[in-house]
Amino acid sequence: MERDDDNSTRPDFTAWSDRVEKILKRVIVILVIFLCIAQLILQFPSARHLLTTTDSSEGVPFHYISH
Repeated sequence: MERDDDNSTRPDFTAWSDRVEKILKRVIVILVIFLCIAQLILQFPSARHLLTTTDSSEGVPFHYISH
């Protein structure tokens, strides 16, 4: 036999969890979009030079080696 208290709180929790689930889905989609945009921006050398310090920290390239 189930208690009445359990049944009264279940619809509240279900409604709350549905709202939280929708918010989390939106946040995940927005973060994936931002990730794709950031990766696209980093494909351009001028933008990568302004946004990161990794390229300058990697050392001096060998220009005399033919590609």
